[in-house]
Amino acid sequence: MSLSHASIDAIVNGTGAANVASSSKPNPNSPEPTLPKRVDSSAGVARILALTVPVTVKLADRPMSVESILELAIGTIVEFDVPFDSDLVLEVANHPIGTGQAVKIGENFGLRVSRIGTVPERISAMGASGRRRVS
Repeated sequence: MSLSHASIDAIVNGTGAANVASSSKPNPNSPEPTLPKRVDSSAGVARILALTVPVTVKLADRPMSVESILELAIGTIVEFDVPFDSDLVLEVANHPIGTGQAVKIGENFGLRVSRIGTVPERISAMGASGRRRVS
């Protein structure tokens, strides 16, 4: 069973149970037509909220020629056109949703979030609707 983008929107927006079409075709010899399965909205939301997605923090990016990449060696310094103390970009599934500053947590790296997109913007970032920048 797969959920359409509209079905997920209906579940997330709380507009009631979403109709999800069955992947099997109706049998023309069957006395009763095959009806779409209904998904309980709370169960659907729980399933969506349990999904895991990649969360990354981007320091900076820059274009480089293939030749320059092939010339990289241990000890090479790659310079980025970003100030040392600028905010890092928080991304979900390669879509920016916020910014923040690097922090040290014990021996680990963390991010103190300073800006975050709205809930609809964060949900959109996880969908196929394209990139959204948080300003």
